[in-house]
Formats: sequence, structure tokens, C-alpha cells
Amino acid sequence: MSESRAVLLEAAAGEFAKNGPKGTRIQDIVAAAGVNERMIYHHFGSKDGLYRAVMEDQRTRLAQTWAPVLDKVATMEPRDGMRLALRGFMDALQAAPQAAALLIHEALGDTPLAIPEQSDGLPQPMRDLYLRGQETGVFAAAAPFEVAYAVAVSTLLAMTAFGVRRFAELHNWGGPDDGSSRDQVIAQVLGGMTG
Repeated sequence: MSESRAVLLEAAAGEFAKNGPKGTRIQDIVAAAGVNERMIYHHFGSKDGLYRAVMEDQRTRLAQTWAPVLDKVATMEPRDGMRLALRGFMDALQAAPQAAALLIHEALGDTPLAIPEQSDGLPQPMRDLYLRGQETGVFAAAAPFEVAYAVAVSTLLAMTAFGVRRFAELHNWGGPDDGSSRDQVIAQVLGGMTG
């Protein structure tokens, strides 16, 4: 990846995370990146192309950070494995501070989701873990994996983006780096899966 492309991706991620795709101006991106505006068109074709590249890059980074945890949970007992998988996802979000805001902006917008081509859908290790948990009665039999996954991921995205920090400020409850706060959130999500 060229240096100007990488710098633009990083600067654009910050601007899109703050302002969303419609509220972000090209001038703000190039000012943050310290490059000429024409580099956006050279590398990405348009602001929309840059936005799509940012979202694909963020999803790829999250997946790469989360992958070792998902590999590990494949052979674990369902409840402990799911706890570790969810903790790994939340840790991956916290390691990429702009990702949660970007994903929430994307979900609220009307542009097509920027899913990387190499993506193969929902994480198979989590699906397998959940199905094994349903078979053994650990997870609720009536809730399909897709619903459990959507609720869990949405909750962890929201808590990463604003929940833990806001609760910490308003209610003296842990903090973004407090592992016990993260574990309390994950325990609530797991409680929903077990029905």
C-alpha cells in the first residue's frame, strides 16, 4: 500500500467516524492527511470510493484482530467459548477506536454496506459454538444464531461507542479500560443467549 493511500485511509477514518459519510468534507480529510486532494481521486476515484475503502479496511482490521480468538473458541465449551468470543470482539473494537463509530454511522446511513470481498459471512466458529450450545441446552433453542449474533454484536458496538464511557461519567461505573465493566456487559449479553 502506498504511503499516501495509507495516510488517506487513516485520516478519512477519523473524519468519517466524527461526522459520518455525508457530514465529512474532502477538504477536512486532505487537511488531516496532509496530502493533495487529487490523491483521493487517484487512489479511490471519489469520496464514496474512499468511504468504501475505509469501511473495508476497518472490517478487515477487526476481523484480523478477532481471528486468533475465534480460532481458540472453536473447541471450547459453549458458554466459556462464547464469553471469550464476545470479549475478543469487544477488545478488537477497543483496539480500533474509530471502528465502532464508523460501523454505527454506516448502519444509520443509506449507503450499501462495505463488506470486504474475502468476507464469508458470520463467523463460523461462533455459529458452531452456538449450535453446540443449543444442542446441549446451554443456549436458548428458540433463538437462531443470526438473531443472537446480531443482538450481541449490536450491543457490544453500542457499549464500545458510547455506553461504557457515558455510564462511567454519569453513574461512577467502571470505565472504558476497566475489565470488570466489559465482563459485566458480556455477562448480560450471555444471559440473553441462555434465555
